[in-house]
Amino acid sequence: MNQTTVITFSHVSMRANSTLPSDQAVGQPTRQATFIGAILAFVFIFLGLIGNILLITTILSVRKLRTNIINIFIVSLQFNDLLNIGFNQFFVGLSYANHAWLGGQLICNLVVYFSTVCMGCLLWHHCLIAIHRLIVVVYPNLLRRMSVKTYVIVSLVITRALPIICCIPSFMKSSIPYSSQALRCSIRNKLQIFINVSILIVLPNVIIIFCFLGIFCHVYHASHSSGRTTNTSAVSVSHSLRREIRITKMFAVLFTLFFLGYHPYGFVRAYDKRRQLHPDIFVLLTLLYCISICASPFVYGIMNNQLRQECMRVIFNCWHCQRIDDYKKYSHHRLNSAATQALTVVNDTGGDGQASPSRLSMRDLKCTAERKKNSTVVLFENNHV
Repeated sequence: MNQTTVITFSHVSMRANSTLPSDQAVGQPTRQATFIGAILAFVFIFLGLIGNILLITTILSVRKLRTNIINIFIVSLQFNDLLNIGFNQFFVGLSYANHAWLGGQLICNLVVYFSTVCMGCLLWHHCLIAIHRLIVVVYPNLLRRMSVKTYVIVSLVITRALPIICCIPSFMKSSIPYSSQALRCSIRNKLQIFINVSILIVLPNVIIIFCFLGIFCHVYHASHSSGRTTNTSAVSVSHSLRREIRITKMFAVLFTLFFLGYHPYGFVRAYDKRRQLHPDIFVLLTLLYCISICASPFVYGIMNNQLRQECMRVIFNCWHCQRIDDYKKYSHHRLNSAATQALTVVNDTGGDGQASPSRLSMRDLKCTAERKKNSTVVLFENNHV
């Protein structure tokens, strides 16, 4: 009978606790689930990295995009997603591929910290974006009196500083043991769990939901009032309102995608305190969370025409520049090969009273050029006739 060693984490390093007489350790997901999960995770990680890098490059390279407040928030969100995808989800995918954690205790703890910080940063980004959308759509007079630059700076500082401050209890206490059910470390400190749930999850979710409800109630009322009046001012207001509503819908879709991708995992972990559920369920929920993060660039491309067009232009410019570089390399190679062949022919003629190789090669080149010129002139005159 095959025997496998179950690896668990102590506070400093890994140690082998027990040996189980089966091919699958107790409390671990099946190898089939982790194999499929690893393949899908790396596919979406690759797509997410490419999409985020393309979106950030496009916004930062186009002046009219990087001066927009909404695009500033988008770039900040995409940098947060790059850290989440490139570090957290990458090591989770490696653990599924290896059917055990890779990286040691330090990386295991860092993945938990960064996951908490990225999750809180993303939710508070959406929260402050929802507040800004509420001010733009419902209270435009307040928007004219406030400093947009100050609001952006304060928002970016809050979204980064608040999640880091909330992780202080985990830094002060070693309360991140290894979970064989999830194949990675997880928080066990009750105070840290309460802070994460109340400040990083519940509070921003409530603010976001109330802001979106206020926006859509205002839009519903404005649409009915604009339907009764037909003057030009009402038409212009309705057009500007439609633009703001499109932007608001885009962020609402992103928040809904993250809500459906992340919160089921958190709810199931909170419900399954006795670990009665099958571990494969956590593999599925982790994949949903990974997909929700990696899909954000595609949501921006689908729902924002300007971003989609600029991204396509950046891709076309990169492809066109690559073709020009390839053509230059090919032309340079042909010129070098032609010159080498000409020198080889001249050197083979020898020196039996004939002209020198250099003069002969120069004379042949001049004669060839003169013949091409004369033939071109004759053709041009015949065509003219």
